[in-house]
Amino acid sequence: MADDTSVSLAARYQRGTIIVTACMAGLWHGGFDTAAVLLMWPDFRWVWVSPVMWALYTAVLVAGTVQLLRDGVVRRPWLVVALTLTISVVVAVNADGAVVSFENWAFGAAGWLGVLASWGRSAAPLAVVLAGNGAASTAALFLLAEPDLQDVALVLTSLGGSAALQVALAYGVRTQRRIVDGAVEAATARAEVETRRLAAEQAHAARVRRHEFLQRTAAVVLAGLADGTSDPADPAVQRRCAIEAARLRRLFLEADEVPDPLLHEVRASLDVAEARGVPVRMSVSGALPAAVPVPVRRELIEPVIEVLSSARTHARVTISGGGGEVQVSVIADAGTVPAPRASGQVGVECQREGESLWVQTSWSGGSPSPSSKTTRS
Repeated sequence: MADDTSVSLAARYQRGTIIVTACMAGLWHGGFDTAAVLLMWPDFRWVWVSPVMWALYTAVLVAGTVQLLRDGVVRRPWLVVALTLTISVVVAVNADGAVVSFENWAFGAAGWLGVLASWGRSAAPLAVVLAGNGAASTAALFLLAEPDLQDVALVLTSLGGSAALQVALAYGVRTQRRIVDGAVEAATARAEVETRRLAAEQAHAARVRRHEFLQRTAAVVLAGLADGTSDPADPAVQRRCAIEAARLRRLFLEADEVPDPLLHEVRASLDVAEARGVPVRMSVSGALPAAVPVPVRRELIEPVIEVLSSARTHARVTISGGGGEVQVSVIADAGTVPAPRASGQVGVECQREGESLWVQTSWSGGSPSPSSKTTRS
């Protein structure tokens, strides 16, 4: 979120700066250049040339601005440079030697197109435009007039004044872009740090929950074995140890990043029967929900582990899903019915037929499930 906001802020700054620059160039061209073309009309060498160059300049300015607003750069900067220098040379020649007068209106305007051409790129297009513009006007001064030192000084002063404004704007735009890009990078870095911090907090909270869960289950079994109150040779104790071992394996897998954590944890739980030589078949059908919460996965799998722990000769586990629901069922020749759970999130159904015990847990996207029930036949 912070990354998207920062990028959006940078894009708004970029767009605003382009609009301001285009407005400055447009005001210069629409005011100074238009007045020069209209007022100096009779003094041009060819009266129709300057209006044509004025229209060409306008077209290049509009096209360049549109491309900047759409793409962030002018797609063909050197074409803009070539057109700009053509306008500069033609207008200087058409001024008929009056290089430092209104007739040579492109003398101060050419640099604005150079600013647009170099936007988002190196300063080479602007440098070429300013150098070419100055060379064109200076050449026209010496070839079409008889300049003195005052005329040369005036040309250099005018060139320096207009170029200074355009270079300062180009430099300011680049400086602003560096500042904005730096701010975006800093905001992105802060967002990454915050994301890692939240992930670390969530991982720590999950470890604390797993530790508390083990204190209530595995720690009791281990304490009984340690103080001698539980006999390791007792089948019931062995079954409890197998259940806790399966729980430990499943808890270790809760932090794994896998496409289907529920399926991943169910497969790991099969070892509670397979370690005793009991074959277990497993099948999966339907589309399982993408995100089953960890507490729900625990409640879905716990009854299955209890049944598998007491299976004698065979077991079959089935996982099915669809419509945001998931069911985990097991059928085995087991003697122990899972203890009922009253969490309200996962429903548990049990049915015994002879020596076969069928248990199914179900969850429907967080909505309340049926209460646990056992059927004998």
